[in-house]
Amino acid sequence: MRFYKILFSFLLLFLIACNHEPVPDNLIEEDQFIPLLVDIHIADGYLNSRSQLPDSLSYRGNGLYAAIFKKHQVDSVAFKKSFQYYSKHLEQMGRIYKAVVEQLTAKNDSITKRLAAEEMKIRKHAADSAKKALKIDSAKRSAKQDSIKRNIKTKSKISSAKTIADKKQPE
Repeated sequence: MRFYKILFSFLLLFLIACNHEPVPDNLIEEDQFIPLLVDIHIADGYLNSRSQLPDSLSYRGNGLYAAIFKKHQVDSVAFKKSFQYYSKHLEQMGRIYKAVVEQLTAKNDSITKRLAAEEMKIRKHAADSAKKALKIDSAKRSAKQDSIKRNIKTKSKISSAKTIADKKQPE
């Protein structure tokens, strides 16, 4: 009985060792697969941020994914087979997704920095505009006050001239 257990164990070990999946003919190499996955995840994020109407999601998604495959010179069949292959080889898939996450994080950081710089520029422009408007407003206010003072002086001169003329006129 012990002999059969040992024989069964060796047979099982042999079958497991021989069950090595062959590499697909059109396997996408890791260095090409990483940027492809980055673009696909960006497209997924874009599609999930839009309206979720089934027809439009399918229509937009198919065109977007086709453009990504064309950009990377890959077809959807090769992508699916490569994704299935790497999914069964977890060590390779772990390396791939580690690089994908690093690239997506770097892109996110650069976009965040650019948006922050643009926001600072807008705030500075708004502050400068407010200062300029305040200067213009105070200049207008000053000019208006000067105009009022001149009008008052002119009216007072006219009224004093009238009173003098009235006094000089004989009755």
